[in-house]
Amino acid sequence: MKTLKIYDPAMCCSSGVCGTDVDTELVQLAGFLKNLDACSVKVERYNLSQDPAAYTTGVIAEALKEKGTKALPLVMVDEDVVASGAYPDLEKLTDLLGSSVAHIALETPDCGGCRGCN
Repeated sequence: MKTLKIYDPAMCCSSGVCGTDVDTELVQLAGFLKNLDACSVKVERYNLSQDPAAYTTGVIAEALKEKGTKALPLVMVDEDVVASGAYPDLEKLTDLLGSSVAHIALETPDCGGCRGCN
């Protein structure tokens, strides 16, 4: 099973629909994550304003020490940093997670949960 870790900058929510400006990039990412096969990808998502302790150790702490908040968002697949300072596009995430795992997330509007885990 792959692990996708997303360390978001401080924001009120991760959906991208808070306030008066809708962030379409965050809306698309939220939909992509919702439709990932939970049996194949474990998603861990952290928000600096809500989960500050998650930013105090390891790679994320080093990145913040070196670049400050310009390192955010920071995205990891397993233990590898795949993006820092910007979210990767969904096609890149699909490639990184494995096309069979993420293809469904790109094509399926709402999977309703885990597929093929029995």
